[in-house]
Formats: sequence, structure tokens, C-alpha cells
Amino acid sequence: MTMPTKIPEFIWGRKYPKIAIDLEKCTVPFLCKKCLQICPEGVFHVTRVMAKEKRLEEMDPRIDGNYTLHVTRRDKCTGCNMCIDVCPVDAIKIEIPTMERLRPDVSGEQWRSQ
Repeated sequence: MTMPTKIPEFIWGRKYPKIAIDLEKCTVPFLCKKCLQICPEGVFHVTRVMAKEKRLEEMDPRIDGNYTLHVTRRDKCTGCNMCIDVCPVDAIKIEIPTMERLRPDVSGEQWRSQ
């Protein structure tokens, strides 16, 4: 039985951007909502912090830390940086990976090149 060879990384598909949110800066995302409204792909999502939730009480979106911003659809991010431009506290950072196209080695007698 032969061992499978290592499959090159480009076969697995495109690399997705790395989106980092500084939760110390972005404390009231439900009040701001600027990144949620401007993102054409709907990458961001706001969730409540379960540890702060009390039974039969509403959570006030104006209190720091009751809600947090998450990236739920990172695969949809196009890297337009509109969320970075509109964020008033500069809490969003996006790192877009470089896409390298691997070219096969086409030298040799069958390709008539030397």
C-alpha cells in the first residue's frame, strides 16, 4: 500500500482573510452597528455575553461588555476594508493573505524547451 502524497495548498481552495476584532475597544457594538451596516457581505454578527445574562431581565445594549462583535462569515470577506474605514474606535484589523499561483515545471524534452 502506498502512502498518499502531500497535496499542494492551492488545491484546497482560496485562503481567507484573517479578521481580528479588539474587544477592549469595541465594547458597545449594538449601539454603533457601523460595521454591520456597511459590510456588503454581512461578515459580522453581534451576540450577547451569556455570563452577564440574568434570568428574566433584558440586557441593555448601552452597557459595556453585554454584547460582543464576532466574525461569523469570514469566507465571504472580500477585503474591501469598508469596515475598517467606518469603525470609530479602530477595533477591526484585516490581514489578507497573498495568493500565489503555483506553476508546473514545463521544462524538458516533451515541451521542446531546454
